[in-house]
Amino acid sequence: MIFVPLFFLLFGFSYSLDCSSQEVNFTPTNTSFKIYSDENDLTSKTCKYTFSVPKNYVPTVTFLNVALTGDNRITLKQYSDWGGAKTYDIKSSIGYTLAPLNFTIEINLPKKTAADTFVIDITVRDVTPAATGETFLVQKDLGTLIDSISIKGNSSILQSFDAQNPQAASYSIKIVVFTDINISSDSLSRIHVYDSGLYKGNLYDVYASQTTCMGTQFAIVNTNPSTAGIFTVLVTEKYEWSENSVSVSAVPKNGTKQSVTATNGPTVFHEISSELGGSYTPSMYQQISFRGDGELKVYAGCVTSAQESKRIATITPANAGNWDNLRIYGRCKTAVLTKGVVQWTFSNTFPTSFWHKIGQQGVIMNNAFPYASPNNITFMNYLIQHPSENTKENIIVTYEVAQMASDVSFEIQQEIKYNENKTTKLTASDTSFTSVSTYQQYIVYSLPQRSTGFLVRYTVASTSSYLGVLFVFFFIGLFNVQ
Repeated sequence: MIFVPLFFLLFGFSYSLDCSSQEVNFTPTNTSFKIYSDENDLTSKTCKYTFSVPKNYVPTVTFLNVALTGDNRITLKQYSDWGGAKTYDIKSSIGYTLAPLNFTIEINLPKKTAADTFVIDITVRDVTPAATGETFLVQKDLGTLIDSISIKGNSSILQSFDAQNPQAASYSIKIVVFTDINISSDSLSRIHVYDSGLYKGNLYDVYASQTTCMGTQFAIVNTNPSTAGIFTVLVTEKYEWSENSVSVSAVPKNGTKQSVTATNGPTVFHEISSELGGSYTPSMYQQISFRGDGELKVYAGCVTSAQESKRIATITPANAGNWDNLRIYGRCKTAVLTKGVVQWTFSNTFPTSFWHKIGQQGVIMNNAFPYASPNNITFMNYLIQHPSENTKENIIVTYEVAQMASDVSFEIQQEIKYNENKTTKLTASDTSFTSVSTYQQYIVYSLPQRSTGFLVRYTVASTSSYLGVLFVFFFIGLFNVQ
């Protein structure tokens, strides 16, 4: 009887026979504990083991040779702020890897028999990440995107602050997963999130949470041996809108019909594309329509408030037709629906036609706006053509500069007729520009790496309607001459 405990003590193990309520404190030198059923003791028993786990230590609980009769049962429990209470009723041999938190095992044997057997093997493993020095900042008005490729195996990435981005009262964290969640759930559960040094949950908890996951300074710790899955984490400051009204989703498949409803206040959603294809293939929104009243505002980036400098479009039932084939670049866009129902068809293919009907509105933006460009960019042919191949009607285009960095070169080449054109440059100091009458216009722009880029809205009008407006103003001016 003395041999067994001496063996385990010599090799750094602790153990318990059958059932005795106790607290077990794991340490860097005390990393294992075992519980054995005692076939010689058939008395009724109820006990609770409470296990204390050091920071960055992950428990593994393995149940072996489990055979329980009648109402006899074993229950494993653990609670985290974001994952909530997790309870596992043990009926057979099985193993669990838990969060780096305290947990309990409850053994209830009201009618123990010689047939009731079990071995419970508990170990803790140090998963303290390598100090890589990787950090991220979060702007006040624009959420930060952290891609899975940036969260390397056995390492961490820590939220930091600077003079331009001081620490705010609170932040929220969300996640978009671009692969099958059933395949990704295990690896996501091994990516831990700490808030100011305290474990809050894992990335799967963030994905599954029914409430917003909040904190003051996040650290994301990947305990997987390598980068895991394809996903993007979004970290934002406090929203202008209610946190509960904000959701995130992945860019849908080509041809998807989407519908958004706002009943009790505005509905806000971020649509995020993966780093593998999100910046270079445009998102196109077609056949936009409303049921009832409402207003849909679309912004570039994962914004946290209404920002005119990042507004792509304001769409209503009255002008929805003018925004058909709305082409948007960028990893994230934010839509805010005030009320009612809006629906559209999504496409993520390049346009095959550049005809623009009279009244059509659109936006020109570099492919990373409003985030810093990862590369030097030169784009030579954003084309705006007259209404159709069968008409010779010229067009006039009004451009509105919403935002433009000083390092952007932006030219509008206006094709008046064959071999006759006029080039106009827009700069950060310009607010708007109205073109001459042309049959087509194309835009050439360039910007260096790390530039925040530009966003320019435009509206297409016919030459005749524009001249009519000029005539009205001219006539009124003559009438008012004293």
